[in-house]
Amino acid sequence: MSQTATKPFFGWSVLAATAYCLMIGSGLIFYAMSVFLENIVRETEFSVAQVSAANTLFLFSSGLAGIAVGELISRFDIRYTIATGTLVMAAAFYAIPSMQNLTHLYALYIALGVGYAMTALVPATTLAARWFVRRRALALALTQSGLSLGGILLTPILAELMGAGGLAAVRSPFTIILILLMLPISLFFMRPDPASMGLNPDGDARTGGGIKPENDGINAGRAVRSRFFLLSTFASLFALLTQVGAIAHIYSWALERATPETATISVSLLAGCSFVSRLICGSFLDRVSLYPFVLTLYFLQGLAMVVIAFASGEANVLAVTAFFGAMVGNILMSGPLLIGRAFGTADFPRILSYNQLIMNFGMAAGPILIGAIYDFGGGYQNAFLAVGGSSALAFLLLLAAGSPDTCIQQISSDRAAK
Repeated sequence: MSQTATKPFFGWSVLAATAYCLMIGSGLIFYAMSVFLENIVRETEFSVAQVSAANTLFLFSSGLAGIAVGELISRFDIRYTIATGTLVMAAAFYAIPSMQNLTHLYALYIALGVGYAMTALVPATTLAARWFVRRRALALALTQSGLSLGGILLTPILAELMGAGGLAAVRSPFTIILILLMLPISLFFMRPDPASMGLNPDGDARTGGGIKPENDGINAGRAVRSRFFLLSTFASLFALLTQVGAIAHIYSWALERATPETATISVSLLAGCSFVSRLICGSFLDRVSLYPFVLTLYFLQGLAMVVIAFASGEANVLAVTAFFGAMVGNILMSGPLLIGRAFGTADFPRILSYNQLIMNFGMAAGPILIGAIYDFGGGYQNAFLAVGGSSALAFLLLLAAGSPDTCIQQISSDRAAK
């Protein structure tokens, strides 16, 4: 039974708004980093290594800023954090064509990282977790679909604009309006939680039964020192090291193993399979056991890396790319789901921000590791076997962490003892 019989649950509007913000951040910034790299190197005297360092600064600054973001959205209305981040991101984006030296470039990428952190995964995932409990997996799947849509829809458009107009194209009305639209969308639709509108999570009717354990949880200080948090977070680090590294090199790998046309198709196929598989799994994941599902994802991603290491030819390249793509979106979604399941929503933003900071080290290391092994360690075969081992390590760490249900039982036991 829903709380209102005359209008749909407002939480769905919240998800649509967060998906839009993720689409803008991923499509115009995160997935567009390679597009910026190419154009900045072409129009300036900066080397590939120097601009690549700016990409690393973006990842680290967004991870560090995520800690402050988690604190802000725990204390204040989340809409104001997202609106401020939108302005920071828009200003840095607009200033890129005017940069004059490396200091300017690095400062702008740090600002982009801060703005991205204030508008991306930590606030978006927090909103989904607050508004949905029973259907949290579906909510995260719908929200994070914006990440894939950004790479599928917006990054190619930005690449076309910059191909014709260079870096100055980032100031086109198309890009600036898309970013600034995040302001009214966040202020009108990103209400901090259902209680702020007199609603309950999932649109459920009030039952008067008090706070459910999974809606309560424990504080961040205790959570981040727990065995489950540490082992599961480092499992995510190694899983994302594998994933982001493979994504960064998938075009070059496909070009080496097949044809230029196949390489181009492989990038879109990867994003498309990520998008579709996330929605499919999100539709049923709330009704199955989460822990064995994530273990299976880590195992299959490691298997995909082994197959990629030896695959060649158009059909094989496309098939294994599709298989790997099916893991991509679901692994990114699984981390917040495990945290929400283990620790509840009471201090979710802070706990997630620490998780994201640690995970960012894996995301930053993946492309570098594959590139270094490719150059000095025997090409893509050895490189993908190595990151396949990283995914296997993620599997073993999560296996050692145990089920998140163990944390729930421990929390209940501790409360009963008090």
